[in-house]
Amino acid sequence: MAVVALALVALVGCSSNTDGTSDGTSAETQGEGGSDVAVTLDDYAIRPEAATLSAGEVSFKIENVGATEHEMVVILSDIDPATIPVEDHEIDEEASGMTPIGEVEDVQPGASKDLVLTLEPGNYILVCNLPKHFERGMVTTITVA
Repeated sequence: MAVVALALVALVGCSSNTDGTSDGTSAETQGEGGSDVAVTLDDYAIRPEAATLSAGEVSFKIENVGATEHEMVVILSDIDPATIPVEDHEIDEEASGMTPIGEVEDVQPGASKDLVLTLEPGNYILVCNLPKHFERGMVTTITVA
């Protein structure tokens, strides 16, 4: 009986990926377009659950776990976020080389909001552009393949 139980445990262990998914996608890459991507906003960070997404419709499930209000702006750009100029404690979302795709505003502490976008292949910047939030590190990048 113990041998059968160990065999079943070994079999189950071999049937899933090390990241806990069993559908062939990893925590770093979402599958076909139409995927849901959880994004956590915190004081002061933006953390998407995946760094690489497939092109198509993406539903960002945004949750603010911080103590202050945040927003999330999605910008198509190949610019290194470290080189984006800041003026009056905000970035110009429409500066040369940056194309805003969509945003969610006024995400209060403890609240969640959804943002559904159709994303083409490319590099994207996710940023909170409330005054001083970008400067405090609320920026990250994702790639859409």
